[in-house]
Amino acid sequence: MGKALQIRVSAVTWNQDLLEELWPQLTELAFSVPIQHEKRGVLEMVRALDEGLTFMKWSKNRQDVMGPGIRKAASLKKELEAALADWQPREANALSDQLEDVLDQLEQAFAA
Repeated sequence: MGKALQIRVSAVTWNQDLLEELWPQLTELAFSVPIQHEKRGVLEMVRALDEGLTFMKWSKNRQDVMGPGIRKAASLKKELEAALADWQPREANALSDQLEDVLDQLEQAFAA
């Protein structure tokens, strides 16, 4: 790191509109969770789904059907953030692909 420049390895959602296009039901559910939503990105959506699973009174069916996938997504998010913190962009990229696959599966298995 230089005196004025800081080098970062990060993951950002480059187009927040893609969330509604790729995962419309998950996006609506996640951002209905009453937490502070500073951004509407993939990682923020996963955080909101995890918080919703933990604290919201979702139906037993939704918890049973979607709970394992939401917990998997939250785990992958933590692993991705750890890989970024450890300057492992290749690993973080692989984890981002896995995370998006889990979100695809959750969207398909969406339950009320």
